[in-house]
Amino acid sequence: MGCSTAPPRATSDASTQSDGSTSRRCTPPEGVSGSPRTIDEVVTLINALPSPVTIPCFLEALDRPLYVEATLSRVSAQPAFGERSPRIFLFIGDVVLSVVPDGEGAPLLELAEFVEETRSRKAELHLPIETPVSPAAPYERVRYESGTTCGGCHSGEVRDETIDFTDAFVSRALRPRDTDLVELDLLRSEWLACSAQEEPDRCAMLDALFAHGPVAHRSFAESIPTL
Repeated sequence: MGCSTAPPRATSDASTQSDGSTSRRCTPPEGVSGSPRTIDEVVTLINALPSPVTIPCFLEALDRPLYVEATLSRVSAQPAFGERSPRIFLFIGDVVLSVVPDGEGAPLLELAEFVEETRSRKAELHLPIETPVSPAAPYERVRYESGTTCGGCHSGEVRDETIDFTDAFVSRALRPRDTDLVELDLLRSEWLACSAQEEPDRCAMLDALFAHGPVAHRSFAESIPTL
């Protein structure tokens, strides 16, 4: 692999906009996309943000509008932590990211990159991140024996031969059950009611999601099965 020049680190200044929203403290520098459409581009964005990179910082850096779906499902390596802190999926290009504002999954950024209509490449990062991460790091986080920790729920797991710098795996994609979905307005109301004094980390994540531009609902394709 050849050497390349790392992108400049982003700045983190904030101010209030004329529409009442808050400008982003974490912004991608010139030449780095705020709409990462692949797992590799997610890594590039994280490496360009001011260290240590937290999940709120990463969420702030994403271009708006954001398209999200929230679920109460606890059947995951990143389980929802009740209706107040559901698991939140974000859709960008072929990538689906997920975060949860509280609980054991709060430090995790889960990543899935669709390679077919119902199959995706799985990866994960643990934040905050203080030093640049390699392109292989998200895939190595989920490695387990001859596959990944995702294979228990996501069936049909096979090695992705298009990735030549590490072992990556593709498996069946899953969508939340309709009965587990959380309405976007309810999630937004949790942000508005959040007390930063009582729950600083949870509120920081919700603020990073909602305070920097439009957020809209988007559903998974119905062709994707549920667990």
